[in-house]
Amino acid sequence: MKLLGEFNPSLQNKCYAHPVRCVYGKAPTLAAVRRDYGEQVAVDWLVIELNDYQDFVGVKEEGKTTFDVINELSKMILGRYYYLKLSEMMLFFQKLKYGDYGEMYGRVDAVRILRALKLFITDRNEIIDKHEQEESSRKRIAAKKNAISYQEYLARKNKTQYKAI
Repeated sequence: MKLLGEFNPSLQNKCYAHPVRCVYGKAPTLAAVRRDYGEQVAVDWLVIELNDYQDFVGVKEEGKTTFDVINELSKMILGRYYYLKLSEMMLFFQKLKYGDYGEMYGRVDAVRILRALKLFITDRNEIIDKHEQEESSRKRIAAKKNAISYQEYLARKNKTQYKAI
């Protein structure tokens, strides 16, 4: 499936390098994946990301979280965070790998993952706020370039009035 090839764990580092693009880019949301490909594909995509995380942190095979738990966790993430784009989820998993939301020892704890997602939403909101402030500032600067003084406005207004007469 093309979707699984385009959005696979090997691209997480690119997402980490470009967080604004992750939030504002054209990647589909979890809800769009569920709508277009079915719920099971969205869940499977999350299972792949979660298993990649387990492998990354070195959880031994006998200590890995069971498939049932990973599957349930995936459904919970899909249910609550349906509005996140796949790129945002990949950014989250990369930040999780960096230890930005704490560390996990010996096994992946579903509750800690869900808590980490709450923290990620705060980080995401900061990315959005910063981007919106930068855009607003950029627009203000552009508007100032085209601005005229009140005196210039009056002079232009008077010229327009005299031409109409």
